[in-house]
Amino acid sequence: MKKILAGLASLIGVAACGQDAPYGSNVNFSARESTNSYFFTATSRGPLFVDVRGAYPGFVAEEVTDNILRAMERGMQTRPFKATNRMEEAHSPDYRVYWLISPPKNFNANRLCKGEIPDSVPQDKPTFMIVFCVGDEVYRNMSGWVQKDVDAGSETFSKFVGVVTRDLFK
Repeated sequence: MKKILAGLASLIGVAACGQDAPYGSNVNFSARESTNSYFFTATSRGPLFVDVRGAYPGFVAEEVTDNILRAMERGMQTRPFKATNRMEEAHSPDYRVYWLISPPKNFNANRLCKGEIPDSVPQDKPTFMIVFCVGDEVYRNMSGWVQKDVDAGSETFSKFVGVVTRDLFK
């Protein structure tokens, strides 16, 4: 019964996001069939560490980190959690999410989990790489983009982050 209710809640959440496609897109690459149990372990006793890096005009990590953290928290209607960008506040820093803004096109997510943070590469629209690491292993990574006219503080961007968060931890 719990699985049915969780599935219905996910559908309601997706329906509430409305028209996801017109403002952006995301693609999922997974090393694991499901990351849900790892997400639960990572968030059950405290905040999840989320490291936001990189820059694109209007999407500079230092300026949008709080927006991304709050949108991630709101994005998981079926499992509320807290996120932090301060490693010392995280329950288990071994479980972490990286949001890279304007990553190099062929950057390997495995290198990211091992501590290699690439420089941003200018592109024609805001692009992102989102990686869920456990230790130095990739459990799920995603890439996505939003339209140029989407503002980092907008509800549209928050919806995009919510969709990505749900896909990251399904």
